[in-house]
Amino acid sequence: MTADSLPRTDQDQLPKRGKVHSFRPEYIGDVVLWNAFRNGDEQAFITLIDRFVKTLYNYGIKLHPDGDTVKDAVQELFIDLWKNRRNLGETDSIKLYLYKSLRRKLIRMKSTLASRLFTKLLSHHATGVDVPHESLLIEEQSFAEKRQQAMHLLDQLTKRQREAVFLRYFEEMEYEKIASIMDLSKQVVYNLVNKAIQSLKK
Repeated sequence: MTADSLPRTDQDQLPKRGKVHSFRPEYIGDVVLWNAFRNGDEQAFITLIDRFVKTLYNYGIKLHPDGDTVKDAVQELFIDLWKNRRNLGETDSIKLYLYKSLRRKLIRMKSTLASRLFTKLLSHHATGVDVPHESLLIEEQSFAEKRQQAMHLLDQLTKRQREAVFLRYFEEMEYEKIASIMDLSKQVVYNLVNKAIQSLKK
């Protein structure tokens, strides 16, 4: 998924790719990129889309099961950003800012987790929780069996547990950042993840 793959209901809403500016997009940091975008630099905005559109979609699909709806929400987010760029504040983490913005757009929508999260979850030890012996047998199962098992187990989690686990294990975010995105305290986020792991182990 790239900037060009976003559905465009209004071709004039987003700026077109223009000349190459003096900075090299692949090396520019968040602060410089964000400030250039806020000042109306179209190439900076295109770079911002290319850099974050895929990860935003991957995050959004965890909050809402319909891919087309998520694509529309991501497109709307970028359109809003461009329209309101001069009124936006500073940030040293564009990803965190965009995650919070997209979450607000999708917060009322029901969500399901359609991924192989369970397999990845069991491969991590970051929480200090021992991985059950049964996880050693997962590699011997077929892909279809693992996916079916993951879907079944993850469906038992609450919406907030699924989101917290995704941010922790797929995005590998620290608890402080997860708490900021979900508007919860660090302790509440830790409890959500811990309870989710305990539920999956059972």
